[in-house]
Amino acid sequence: MTIQKSVTVRCTPDKAFRVFTREIGLWWPLDKGFSYGGERRKEIFLDDRVGGRLYERFNDGSEFEIGQVTRCDPPHLILFTWKSPQWEAATEVEVRFSAAAEGTRVELEHRGFEAGPKMAKSGKGMARGWVTVLERYAAHAGDATNA
Repeated sequence: MTIQKSVTVRCTPDKAFRVFTREIGLWWPLDKGFSYGGERRKEIFLDDRVGGRLYERFNDGSEFEIGQVTRCDPPHLILFTWKSPQWEAATEVEVRFSAAAEGTRVELEHRGFEAGPKMAKSGKGMARGWVTVLERYAAHAGDATNA
């Protein structure tokens, strides 16, 4: 199973990339259950460099690494792994940013759910989750252009 979602945001590719990576903590819906920390949730980070991490930091100071950046080509692409604690293996998330008439087209592909039965089951929920995540991202990126 491969999840494919896209959204167009009202800003330049440079800004769209920066908002997705460096500003992820401002828009990611941790407060809506999109956290591995549950009630301990505090903040989330995505380093925009190869070898960087996608990780959460909880209110007790501990961290959970969700994945690592394997390719980064600002402002065009970021590719990172994603592994839930109960999954058999890591998946891969690729996010592409391209100029569009209305701003920037952001295309997300989350792949690799075939690696195990727990992952295949999680894929359906992840597909719905990415809709919520991208809605929050687009709202923030749009707001950021008006600031």
